[in-house]
Amino acid sequence: IPDTDVVSGFEIVGHIAHLNLKDFHEPYKFMIGQVILDKNPSIKTVVNKLNTIHSKYRFFDMEVLAGEENFVTTAIEHKIKFSMDFSKVYWNSKLGTEHRRVVDAIPVGATVLDMFCGIGPFALPLARKGCQVDANDLNPESYKWLVKNRDLNGIGTKLLTCYNMDGRDFVREFSGGKIQYVLMNLPASATEFLDVFVGLHSVEKVSQCPIKVFCYHFAHVDSPEESTLEAVKEVLGTEPENPFVHLVRKTAPKTWMTCIEFVVPQSVLRGENLAKRTKTE
Repeated sequence: IPDTDVVSGFEIVGHIAHLNLKDFHEPYKFMIGQVILDKNPSIKTVVNKLNTIHSKYRFFDMEVLAGEENFVTTAIEHKIKFSMDFSKVYWNSKLGTEHRRVVDAIPVGATVLDMFCGIGPFALPLARKGCQVDANDLNPESYKWLVKNRDLNGIGTKLLTCYNMDGRDFVREFSGGKIQYVLMNLPASATEFLDVFVGLHSVEKVSQCPIKVFCYHFAHVDSPEESTLEAVKEVLGTEPENPFVHLVRKTAPKTWMTCIEFVVPQSVLRGENLAKRTKTE
């Protein structure tokens, strides 16, 4: 392999080594996979992420470069075990610090809706610390492993309830109840789903408790904070309350993954603002 084409690192998920090889690695990819397998006794499978992503369930296709074709594995993050079929769900070990940041920001005993929960990187630690969590994912595989991980970690059903449904329908299930926090971890399209809050409490005559949202977004590198805030305003139809944009990580040369935290205005919840609804693909 030419010196300029050396692979600098890879992600480890249980027994799986996960690479994001460039086009110029293509002629050497199986050699690279075998070297990683030979030099790391704990690695049993080496995979390369392909550019295609499942349009509905948001997980990447991958190819085996070396070792066993066994994608069922277990990762440990902040003392919690996450079992999964790595080929059918989304998991990124690089987001562990971000998961901890959000979990630490939500107080014990809070009521949380996790709208796009995956296999539970937010839901499981929040439930373990004593929050009341309702967690949802559209992907049946994510739902299956979420339930398995709840049981694997000894977390009771009273603290964590699991759902497999559309994100908007999930939030509307709780329109008449107590919602304190909503997590929206789907950066490719989460802001589009903010329209679910418009008129969410319009049927209710009593004042609802404030809803704080953590919404993830892919923003342009030149002005990530401003573009994230604008994406939220466009859907809500007004300024969110107390907005704060956290820069999570750079995912591409021109793209930041951001997380905007804000309180949904009561005027939005009552449907007083005319929001620009964004079509879901």
